[in-house]
Amino acid sequence: MDYEKTGLDILRFIGGVSNIEYLTHCSTRLRINLYDNNNIDREELEKIPGVIAVIINIQCQIVIGKEIVNVYNVINNLLIAQKGPVNNTIKTKKRLGPLLIGFIISVFQPILPAIAGGGILKSILIILDMLGWLKKGTPTYQVLDCIGSSPIYFLPILVAITTAVRLKVNVVIAVSCVSVLILPEMIRIMTEGTSFLDFKLENIQYATQVFPAILCVLFYSQTEKLFTRYVPTLLQSFLTPMLSFIVTVPITLLILGPMGYQLGVAITTAMIWLHSHLGFIATSMVACTLPFLVATGMHKPLLPYAISTLAQHGKETLYMPASLAHNIAEAGACFAVLVKSKNKSTKPIVFSAGISALCGITEPALYGVTFVNKVVLYAVIAGSAIGGSFLGYMSVSSFASASPSLVSISIFASSDFPKNIIYALIGASISFSITFLITFIFWHEKNNEKQNKKIENEKLTSTPFLSNK
Repeated sequence: MDYEKTGLDILRFIGGVSNIEYLTHCSTRLRINLYDNNNIDREELEKIPGVIAVIINIQCQIVIGKEIVNVYNVINNLLIAQKGPVNNTIKTKKRLGPLLIGFIISVFQPILPAIAGGGILKSILIILDMLGWLKKGTPTYQVLDCIGSSPIYFLPILVAITTAVRLKVNVVIAVSCVSVLILPEMIRIMTEGTSFLDFKLENIQYATQVFPAILCVLFYSQTEKLFTRYVPTLLQSFLTPMLSFIVTVPITLLILGPMGYQLGVAITTAMIWLHSHLGFIATSMVACTLPFLVATGMHKPLLPYAISTLAQHGKETLYMPASLAHNIAEAGACFAVLVKSKNKSTKPIVFSAGISALCGITEPALYGVTFVNKVVLYAVIAGSAIGGSFLGYMSVSSFASASPSLVSISIFASSDFPKNIIYALIGASISFSITFLITFIFWHEKNNEKQNKKIENEKLTSTPFLSNK
């Protein structure tokens, strides 16, 4: 792939540099917030070599595959080099819902690699302890455990960074405001009971919290604008930050912090209520809708719930198990097509898509296999639903955050619930087997030139270790 040409073509057909509000990427796709979606030439975008699919909803999502980082770097460098007057006039009126979801995605997407890396490390340590290869009380274990715990403990700081980047405000000042919430001395005096201007501060443990940090930076972004506007230029270097501190941090401690904490509790409580009242049906429902959610990128709004639940309760019992069922079901569909297909050009594409699904990345399977044939789609839905039902019935939980797959199966390991990982493997096997059998029995290869051409054009041949899903 010619990364330079691909990047330039993408820029041209999304309306140019001035139409880009925010740019990021996940494991397989560019995620772009545009000022005006009417400037997108979707037909031309889909013709670009290396572009597998174009999805336009809240964001403009351009599926690239294994070359995503290289293409992203080209476009990002072009943005930096060609930064000119940015078109800040939003030509299309954006609704609150899409704006909110787009904001959530842009805040949580960048922190996923850190959360996944730390979570996988902690889960591997649990398995090593269960096997007796590295005992929990040893100094080496403790040091490694601290390394794995740091992304979750400092979650407010990570969220502050990504929120500040998204809002285009001073990252250092924003992080400084949020860091007060987890300052050891502040934690001590709040635990003992303290007040500010005779207003009592609630004793809330802000480490691992996400919404207080987001609200803090949102408020800081407004104070920064206010003081930058009225403070004399000569004094702005120190007076604007100082005034922002004085206003932002107390308001956060008194109002925004408790408000964000309660918001997180409410979301977690609602999901727990759903799971406790519907049981395995809830997991099954989430699992069988994931093909559509992932294809459109709408699974990302579930990330705040999953991350905050893991941080607060140490486990998550709905989204991660459902994702495991779906991911492995996609792999089952791919390998059934691989076994049954007679098309030599299709087999390598399907094989790599199946391996990617086993590794937690389902876009190759979704666009190259599942949505190409209705029978395969129905098989994936059935396998996901049945496997999800088993995982939900056995109350399988995830104890770390990463895209559930065979290579990250350790996230289901727990020394307190040793059978949890066994049930996770059984549930994954059910999803794989059901999907494989239905696809193998009912799927028939069509000698359809258009369909074959579509499959052959798929460029997702990667096998990454972890997904940002």
